[in-house]
Amino acid sequence: YIDDVFMTTNLINEEILQQLNETMKGDPNIKITITINQALEYLDPPPQNHPGQLKTTICYKSAWEPHILPYESDHPRYIHANIISTMLVRAARLCSTVEDFDMERLSAEMILLVNGYPPKFIHKHMKNFFIQYDAMNVWTELDIETYEQLHN
Repeated sequence: YIDDVFMTTNLINEEILQQLNETMKGDPNIKITITINQALEYLDPPPQNHPGQLKTTICYKSAWEPHILPYESDHPRYIHANIISTMLVRAARLCSTVEDFDMERLSAEMILLVNGYPPKFIHKHMKNFFIQYDAMNVWTELDIETYEQLHN
């Protein structure tokens, strides 16, 4: 992905092609392969165009396995708490809808349980995350407006 880029725009296809072709004419070293589509897989989030709205979620590689630092490892507990917070921050940044975020939150809970994290520890630190970001309504009610603030 070193030289890969993607863009989103409200321009019509002809305007996009015209601008990209002019860019390629300006420098013979610039080679652009143009693909215009409704969705793509690019690094972590696969952006999709849903009637004028950019939709992103978390993309997992096919070889991905749900392994994280086991709870019983010899690390300070704050490291384990940070893992929970990081999982939720990542989901909030990448999932454009509250429903996708909630699915990632549930997935994170399962991953944590599989890796030996006690349910009370998970609940406490997930609750701390939602309190820290003033987003309890996202956790308890899947509130869309509160999620949009968290996401942005």
